[in-house]
Amino acid sequence: MAELTIEVGADTALLQYSENGVTEQYKVPTGETFSLADLNQHIADFESDYQLKDYRLAIAFPGMVRDNTLLSCKHLPSLMGVNPTKIQSHASTLVLSNDVHAAMYAVASNKYRCEILVGCSAGMGLAVAFDGKVFTGATGIAGEIGNCRVMTESGEFSLDQMASGESIRQRRFRNPVELYRSGAYLGMGISWAANLLNPQRIWLAGSTLNQSDYYKGCVASLKEMAMPAALSHCQISRVDDSETIVCRGLQVMLQSLTD
Repeated sequence: MAELTIEVGADTALLQYSENGVTEQYKVPTGETFSLADLNQHIADFESDYQLKDYRLAIAFPGMVRDNTLLSCKHLPSLMGVNPTKIQSHASTLVLSNDVHAAMYAVASNKYRCEILVGCSAGMGLAVAFDGKVFTGATGIAGEIGNCRVMTESGEFSLDQMASGESIRQRRFRNPVELYRSGAYLGMGISWAANLLNPQRIWLAGSTLNQSDYYKGCVASLKEMAMPAALSHCQISRVDDSETIVCRGLQVMLQSLTD
């Protein structure tokens, strides 16, 4: 069956179409003014171009998703409240997800008792899998690491304010020291999760983590602040092809619905 997976990001949306082993990808711009009407129009155009009917559709957003409803999305405020009844499509299956939860489906393996995936682009999020099964919490919003609070010399801030790609852009951080320090704050946040969950793998993904100095600060801080025992059997890995990890994870999600 044909599948269309869509990662709606803060700046662009990646649409990935798959059928009979053939995959095609397209990007479209998004931004703060990107609306439900825009999303529905792109879906309609895709369905028209590929004559899609009775197919499977999965969409991921950089925000809190509960019961197939986008509860909040700082970077795409016009999409808040989106649910399947508001998506106009000919899909027979439609799933909405948080983007980092979706990404975890692409890497989770039952070989590991516990895995953590951290995504950091414009915003940040964390996902957890136990024995290959993604854990989303009691109501589906687990992993909001960006909302954790940090005390600094200048006051109390959220981790998102201290270390996200959007905060780096707003503060115009460019030199290695500033990027390293921002990455170190994220590493500190990951160390909390490592101490609590004792994972066997920690996956790092997202455009902000592709910056060398930020990545170095993140990993150095994680190793320094986590308990040695918590990381003694843990592998820290970059995600290969992180640009498509969310769409790949959405495909796994769709497949799991039919298993």
